[in-house]
Formats: sequence, structure tokens, C-alpha cells
Amino acid sequence: MIKDTEVCIVGAGPAGASLSHFLSARKISHTLIDKASFPRDKVCGDGIAVDVMNTLKRISPELLHSFINESSLQPSWGLGLRTSNGHEIRYDFRENGLPYAPFFTGKRLDLDNFLVRNLNPAYCDFRQDTLVSNVVRTPDGIIVQLKNSQGNESDVRANIVVGAEGEKPIVTKYLGLDHYREKQHLMGAIRIYYKNVKGFHPNGHLEFFMDKKLSPGYFWVFPLPNNEANIGLGMTSSRISQKKLNLKKAFHEIVNRNPVLNEMFAEAEALEKPRGWGLPVMTPQRTIAGERYALLGDAAGMIEPHTGKGIGPGMVSGRLCAQYIEEALLKKKYDLMPYQEHIYRYYRIEMRIGHALLKSFKYPALLNSAISLSNLGIIKRWSHKKATEAWKSWM
Repeated sequence: MIKDTEVCIVGAGPAGASLSHFLSARKISHTLIDKASFPRDKVCGDGIAVDVMNTLKRISPELLHSFINESSLQPSWGLGLRTSNGHEIRYDFRENGLPYAPFFTGKRLDLDNFLVRNLNPAYCDFRQDTLVSNVVRTPDGIIVQLKNSQGNESDVRANIVVGAEGEKPIVTKYLGLDHYREKQHLMGAIRIYYKNVKGFHPNGHLEFFMDKKLSPGYFWVFPLPNNEANIGLGMTSSRISQKKLNLKKAFHEIVNRNPVLNEMFAEAEALEKPRGWGLPVMTPQRTIAGERYALLGDAAGMIEPHTGKGIGPGMVSGRLCAQYIEEALLKKKYDLMPYQEHIYRYYRIEMRIGHALLKSFKYPALLNSAISLSNLGIIKRWSHKKATEAWKSWM
């Protein structure tokens, strides 16, 4: 059996689900495929920034309101960064007149389930627990071959296919596209959920720790609801390879030798074994669009290089892609390269600064000096003000 639709999206994470929401707003029929059954866990840092809120607001102010008021989310009003020599810089935005916190923390299991739970069935045919067995180009479009958990096979015929399935993309594989995986444009990370981590700022700050062993990279401690925390570390794959670093071993070494972390973890209990994943970072060397296809989120390498942040950029890629899909369908010209050009213009500053910062992270002494300089009163007040102004413009 063949189902005809305008767009077939492979992957229902934040990027794919966001695209679905924007296509539904444009009354474009589409099929959304995911191999998992929701709710499902996804290894992630679980930090949710203002670009996620802005994207939800663009979908629907009501959706944003519902998201903010979800009991499974915890507001975070600031962040702290400690350098390898023990210096600290901290920002708190609780008293700066923001309509809501600039960050939230919440498990990806809850975030992703929220997005798919609110899909519009009038335009979205959502098929979870379904594998893609092939993607075939035809003279008239794209055929996506599927098999569900019961072994039933079916086909979806679409004008456009979108890969939003994560760091190991299926659409890329079956269309024979080049999967750009150079190590300097990849990061490796591990995550462990803990309970009873102590010492968080009362306003729920995200905590970052720099360590010589991780340069370029960092260790994070993010508070979660229910007295839990997301703990992890990450660094570029090229440096992991050069240093022959075992991230799981490094995790415990860093906690044991850092006095602040040691105190925070004094009564902590791990809720799982370390879980690792790869993060493909932004680089214009990747081709993420072409004739009848586009890539989103991790499948497109939409991780910000200096922060490791991927949820927001993934959702933004879904928003921008919807615009070009609509134009392509109206004109019946299906080359989506303009979407790629827009993405790389949109994130050009993040890419330029991010890759420069990654290089600087290799030199802890330089980073320590930069943080100390940033902590000077006049510079800190200026950067605090600029961040507040930028966030207000997004909220």
C-alpha cells in the first residue's frame, strides 16, 4: 500500500516535530516517522534555552504557555562557570524583568513527548514504532519504505523527504549523500542522571566546569525536577582521539579532584550507567539540502560548536525549512538548497565564534585569563545587560 503525501519527515525529535508543527500551520499534509514509541529517552544535556521558547511561540503562543507551565520543567535563571584554576563567573537574571526564565531544564523524554503529543492530526500522519527500510528516488518524487513493529510493510510517496533522525542519519545513507564526519567537527559526550546532588544556586543555575583534561570541552551539572540532576562532560572527538581519553574514567577523576564538585557529589547517587553519544557541530562544509531533500537538527550537524547546544538550533532548522518547503511545493520546484544557504547565514556568527572558542579552549591559561577579565565589574555589567536585551527581544 502506498500513501501519497507532500512531505515525509524521518525522525520525530525536536527538529522533526517542530517542522511538523510549522507544516501543519501552513496546511501542508505530511507523514512523520520515528523508530521509537513515545515517550522515549534521548541522551542529552537537557538544557532548554530561549531559542526553544521563541520557536514554540512562533508555532503558537498557547503552546509556549502550556510548555512553560508543564510540571516536569524547572526554570533556571542563570549560570555559573568555573575555570580550571578555580575562578568563577556567575550571572543571574531573576531580577531583570524577563517574562520567564532564560533557561529551563527537563528530561528529553518529557520535552520530546510534549512536542509529539501536540501534533496536529489534521495534517500530520504520525507513525511511531516504525523503521525506514529504504528511501528511493523516482522521476516523480521520493518513496520511503517502512516496516512497523508488527512486521507490516508500507510505502510513503512524497514530493520531499526530510532527514531529522539524529547523528546517525538514515535518509543520508539511503540517498547516497556524503555524511560529513570529520573529527574536528564532532564532539563526544557522556551523560549520567543523579539524585541528591547538593549545592545548586537557589535560582536553579546551570553549572559549568572547565578542566585541563577536557580542553577543549567542559563538565556540566544541571539541576532537574524531583531532586535529580543531569551530569555530563564532552569534548571534541579529535582531542579525545589525540589524548586517548576515556570519558567515563575522566568523569570520576574530575569529580574527585575538583573540591566544589566533590562537595556537590558527597551524597549523590547515580541513577544509571554512563550513556554516550556523538554531537555533530555546525560547519558550512556539510551539504544539508538539495533536490527533494533537506536535513535538520543533528542529522544536519546543527550543534553549536562552543556550547554543545542542539535542541534550539534543531527546532530553528525545522522552522526555517518549513518556509522553503512551502515555496518549493507552490512553485513545484523542489531544490531546497536555499534552505541550506539561509541556515548558514543565520548561524554564521555562532559558527565563526564557536570554532574560534573551541581552539582557545585548548589553552586553559588563556581561557582562565579571559574569564577573569570577564568578571571585572564594568565588563560583567555590560555582558549581563547585552544578554538580557537579547533574550527580551526573543521572548
